[in-house]
Amino acid sequence: MTERLPYDDRDWKPPEHDVTAQLGLVKFKPDDTAHLEIKDHQVCREHCRRKFCTSSCPAQVYRWEEEEKSISIAFEGCLECGTCRSGGCPYDNVTMRYPRGGFGVQYRFG
Repeated sequence: MTERLPYDDRDWKPPEHDVTAQLGLVKFKPDDTAHLEIKDHQVCREHCRRKFCTSSCPAQVYRWEEEEKSISIAFEGCLECGTCRSGGCPYDNVTMRYPRGGFGVQYRFG
């Protein structure tokens, strides 16, 4: 049987970070070729009602364009987290490969 830890009655406050402001510190060096692509736009049009990639991507690089009836990708702002590759699309209709060396997101540490 697992022993429970004693109750901690101190007030806990989440850190006061603004994610949008933190993302503003991230630098990008976009490549001239996209590292993200939709395999088959017809799958998005005819089968995917909820457009999961548009809501699962933390950088919001995928956007449904109603007039064109297709997904547009702003790959230049990709955080390279891999969400689109590991479950962002239930139809496995997104191809993601990492950009060439020296390109893509450049995080600042510290």
